[in-house]
Amino acid sequence: KLVDLQVNELKLEKHLGTEVFPLTDYEGVDLAIGFVGAYNLNAKNIQLVFDKSLEGERNIVCGANKNDYHLRGVSVERDLNIDEFVDIARVNNGESCAHCESPLKVSRGIEVGNIFQLGTKYSKTMGMEYMDEDGKLQTPVMGCYGIGVGRLLACVIEDNHDDYGPIWPKAVAPWLIHICMLNKSEVNDLGQEIYKELSKDFDVLLDDRGMGAGVQFADADLLGAPVRIILSKRNAANGQAEIVTRDKSIKKLVPVSDVRKEVVALLALVN
Repeated sequence: KLVDLQVNELKLEKHLGTEVFPLTDYEGVDLAIGFVGAYNLNAKNIQLVFDKSLEGERNIVCGANKNDYHLRGVSVERDLNIDEFVDIARVNNGESCAHCESPLKVSRGIEVGNIFQLGTKYSKTMGMEYMDEDGKLQTPVMGCYGIGVGRLLACVIEDNHDDYGPIWPKAVAPWLIHICMLNKSEVNDLGQEIYKELSKDFDVLLDDRGMGAGVQFADADLLGAPVRIILSKRNAANGQAEIVTRDKSIKKLVPVSDVRKEVVALLALVN
């Protein structure tokens, strides 16, 4: 039974052994936009590759390669000079697996790594050989792989973020602790002291730009460190510091003397 299928360009490229480009300029190819069909295309020196789902189909409708016309009652193998039938269709949700026949579930994903099976293409070109256990010269079969670090980070952010920026898990966070100093001239010494102490064991970012609270908080959200320490003139006067997790689930005022202990405790709780 025919369904609405789309061409999987990767399958087609693999079959043809070359890159595929969608036709965007019809000038000079004598095809009618919106009415393109497979009928009589061989006369135009166009290779016809059909998906296997069309093999044996009869009484279908296809474009007539003429403006405002379609052809009815077309039988694929009788009326169309097809070069070959191959699997080039994009699978749809619920279709049967080609291997186990179970229903397929289609999900969106991102390529974070790939493997290239190079065969002997480069080893032959470079004249690379080795002697096997029987004393005969052989050409090595090559392969290589790549991991997209940037894409991996994008995946992490996709799964760990809010409307204001990333919420980095500890394992990949560029900094575990972000210190914001409000009223820098009043709390700079305290901020430097806390930074020096925590930097002995953790990756710490100290915002010493002297910017306003709004700018510092917005930038801290964009940088996404798991734990944030906020130092202000008023809290410092009371011997306190504010500690907040990046996801805003925990927010507390603690004595300055307990900052390290509280930070360690929070880092144990966050992802």
